[in-house]
Amino acid sequence: MSYLVLARKYRPQKFSEIIGQEAVAQALQNAIASGKIGHAYLFSGPRGVGKTTAARIFAKALNCKEGPAAEPDNKCQLCKEITEGKALDVLEIDGASNRGIDAIKALRENVKFAPAYARFKIYIIDEVHQLSDDGFNALLKTLEEPPAHIIFIFATTEPQNIPETILSRCQRFNFKLITMATIEKHLKTLAAKEKIVISEEALNIISQAAQGSMRDAQSTLDQVISFGGLGQSLEGQTVRSILGITSQELLSKFSSSIFGQQTEEVLTLVSEAQESGLDLYQLTKDLHAHFRNLLMAKISAQPQELIKLAAETIQALKVQIEPVRTEALLHYIELIGTIERDMKYSDQPRIALEVGLINLSRPYLAIDELISRLEALEKGNSGTSQTEQTNKSATKKSIHINTNPAFEKTTAPDNSSLKQQWKMVLEEIRKKKPGLAACLDPANPKELAGTLLTLEFGQQDKFQKQTIERPENAKIIETITQQIFQVPVKVVSVTSAVASGPGELADEAGLAIEEEIEETVVNGVANAQNLTINRSLAEGDPVVRKVLDVFGGEIVNNNTMGKENK
Repeated sequence: MSYLVLARKYRPQKFSEIIGQEAVAQALQNAIASGKIGHAYLFSGPRGVGKTTAARIFAKALNCKEGPAAEPDNKCQLCKEITEGKALDVLEIDGASNRGIDAIKALRENVKFAPAYARFKIYIIDEVHQLSDDGFNALLKTLEEPPAHIIFIFATTEPQNIPETILSRCQRFNFKLITMATIEKHLKTLAAKEKIVISEEALNIISQAAQGSMRDAQSTLDQVISFGGLGQSLEGQTVRSILGITSQELLSKFSSSIFGQQTEEVLTLVSEAQESGLDLYQLTKDLHAHFRNLLMAKISAQPQELIKLAAETIQALKVQIEPVRTEALLHYIELIGTIERDMKYSDQPRIALEVGLINLSRPYLAIDELISRLEALEKGNSGTSQTEQTNKSATKKSIHINTNPAFEKTTAPDNSSLKQQWKMVLEEIRKKKPGLAACLDPANPKELAGTLLTLEFGQQDKFQKQTIERPENAKIIETITQQIFQVPVKVVSVTSAVASGPGELADEAGLAIEEEIEETVVNGVANAQNLTINRSLAEGDPVVRKVLDVFGGEIVNNNTMGKENK
């Protein structure tokens, strides 16, 4: 077959021709020039970045008739044989198909023999991490002390799977991914040599799709050339169609729909993409890259340095992203990354994509914006903050005794007006939380003193009173009451038993008794024998009589309240 693919036709034959691995090439040349040549080398790195190519050039430079030389002449018989893969003394072994102990034993036997006519016998073992544990163990001794004429060159994409005992006996060279700009420049050179007319956009798309692998880029260019045929101009849209890459127009539609929170439109675009033959996982990856480009257009003063797209496309990105906050954009990118991971491991990738895009098109509220809203809400209520603080202190216990001079009685509505407004409050609460309204039905709006609205409950309504005093329920009641009364209102509850006392002394006694009872009940004791009461204050007080009735007790001569079971 006369045709050679670009990756083979233009494979580097000298160190100076290696693309993107200049540091490794220079280090190997220096080793040859100084005569400091090791017996084992490990070339590690991603696929298609030049590991095996560098191993072959190194073998030629060591065995060249004019060498060892920093550059092989590629003219002598041995250089030509190594290039064609025919040299008897330069053996390339596939680690995957020769991974067992038997293959390594055969290698150990062969290394004893001197080279046929080369200076060094060189073993290039590709994908060496595929060797079995037994294979590595069999190789270990030979690798540690090989004959002087033997050099091992290992190539691998997974150095982490190689035993440390092997790694420690090798000089390791790390091959890196090749930059997109370097790949694009090299492809442009190849296209010129092949007399192929291809646009800058098309070259950019191929370079980006290669993800740092020169071999992948050359293979893709071969594919594109075959599709377009000779003499045709290859444009970006053609390359996208061949590679199944999402068009910039579709990506812009997706981002516009997401920014506009148009969930239905986003789902429609997913359906259209799948019907047109696009791979949904590739679509998600392209969408991820698109939002990255939007971010660069947002934060960079010179986005053309960071985004490899046409100038008019970058300008369109800047216009689209102008009203969107950077925090929101970061949030979108993070969510798309989550969608991409979920799709990769999902049996239903379309569902994972659609659910993720629904979340993506929901309103986004940044933390600082949320804090600003809360601060504004707080400032709106700041006019009564001092009063509310006093109210909290005054109503610390479940029964309220109004002895604080800060709550002087103001001109309050008459009884009928107060009750009418309270009915409106009940109706509004009933719409939102019927159960809470039911607990408020037995309450009697007794008075509005300043900002305090006192609700009176009967002794038999203890459960209802406790229910409305829960913080979450109290907040609902106060919010709706303020809306109806059109003034800040603090709601407190009392029982009818302390609606009025025989005097200031009796009020103080009632408060002391009730506080002690509440403390005891909260602690789970609720034993009337533990309550010590001043008998002179307790006698004749209606609160004391009620307590005795509830707990079944009586006043005795030693000033304690005893409890007797009835």
